[in-house]
Amino acid sequence: MFWKTTLFAGSIAVVFGAFSASPIVGSAQAACWPSDPVNNTTAEDATKAIEQAGYSQVRILAKGCDSAWHASAVFNGNPVFVVWNREGQVVTEGD
Repeated sequence: MFWKTTLFAGSIAVVFGAFSASPIVGSAQAACWPSDPVNNTTAEDATKAIEQAGYSQVRILAKGCDSAWHASAVFNGNPVFVVWNREGQVVTEGD
């Protein structure tokens, strides 16, 4: 009976182990990382530029490897995603 209990307990451990394991991530990598120092703009610079363009509640999400800052914000009461690009333009994401 002991070996049946041990076998059962071992099977449960294997099942739970399969569900708690870290996912396997592919080896593909981007050409650059968002943290790469492409230019010297800061999140504070991006926030100011986006606010000056008429957006409020600006929350910086990330700096892309193309030096564009991505953020969420509110414009005319509607939530939007915006980009402050390297040309200094503030545009809604996807435009």
